[in-house]
Parts: sequence; C-alpha cells; structure tokens
Amino acid sequence: MELFFGTSNQGKLHELRRLVEGLPVTVVTPVALGAPLPAVVEDGASFRENAEKKARAFALASGRLALADDSGLCVDALDGAPGLFSARWSEADQPGELPGPARDAANNQKLLKALLGLPGDQRGAAYVAVLALAGPDGGILASVEGRCRGRIGQVPRGAGGFGYDPLFVAEGRALTMAELPPEEKDALSHRGAAFRALRPVLARLAALDEVGGNR
Repeated sequence: MELFFGTSNQGKLHELRRLVEGLPVTVVTPVALGAPLPAVVEDGASFRENAEKKARAFALASGRLALADDSGLCVDALDGAPGLFSARWSEADQPGELPGPARDAANNQKLLKALLGLPGDQRGAAYVAVLALAGPDGGILASVEGRCRGRIGQVPRGAGGFGYDPLFVAEGRALTMAELPPEEKDALSHRGAAFRALRPVLARLAALDEVGGNR
C-alpha cells in the first residue's frame, strides 16, 4: 500500500520510514511524485486542525492515501509557546527564511534566551505531535496525538534528531533527544507515540488493500 507523506522535512521522513518497518507500506514522498507540495496555510487553532487540513490537501493533490504531521514544543514557562509556531519561531526576529538546520539553530538559541536564568525545575516542556490520515478523496480517516514530557536543557547537546532535540531531555532521561540512538528516541518521542496509535489503522488498511489487489 502506498502512503504519501507530505513533508519536506528529512528528519520527519527518516522517522516515519523507521516507524512503518514491518508494515506492507511504501512511503511516497513529494520528490518521488516530481511535484511540489500544495501550499497549505496553517491557520488552525490547534495541531489537529493544521494536520487534518494538510492531510486533506496532500491526499487530493497526490490521489493517494496521505499522512500529514503537525507538531511542536510547548514550554510551561512560556505559556505553551512556541507551540503552533515552533518550526518558524525565530523568523520574526530576522529578515528572510533560513534553511532547515540554520533555522533549527536559531530557534534553539531563541529558546535558550527566553529561559535564561531559569533553574531546571522551571524548564518543563512537552513535545506534541498530531498525525492525520486522509483517504484519496480527502476524507479524514484518523487523527492521533502523541506527547512526550521533559525539560529544556541549558545548552544544546547531540548531533542527531532535528528541531529542538538538542535541548529537549525526556522525563527519566539524562540525554537529550539529539543524543539518543534513533530506536530509543522513537520509543520515547511524541511522534513515535502518535504513530503507535496510528499503526493499527494503517495495518488494517494495508490488509484491505492487499485483499482488494488479489481479487
């Protein structure tokens, strides 16, 4: 079964490919289709609204089952910010759009500055991810949410992951998400939790697809 994943974020794509291992699912990317992603204005009031809006648009554009993700970091001391604006939080502070790694670094520096001087017990945060699955007709088949509680470190550590991973330390861990092996990160992460909730839906659809293809 083909599953179109509408993202240009290579970190998210690598995570999804690890998480679908063992399922009869082929991940199709925008690059594979040879067409740009449709522009979707992410003006929803929640991660779920944005994820569902993107999933509908990607399904209709690709003619395939489509998966979309909306996720972010919600910091307690910042009243939930950066939240929905996590990916581009630093862009308001500088002209132009930065490439992915540079934008991640700028976001992390902005977060450190915002929390400067706060002790560890006041640096609580949660990673939140919503995965929305849409059928080829744009109908939403499932929306699932995953969360990971933790805290924001004092300095970036680790070369793995992406986004705020060099600063995020999950509860019960000493290493940042960027320092963890990929399999351990998947077991802890918000996106891993969301995908584990979605996996039975994909398995059921893949089984139906297989039966239909054998008729």
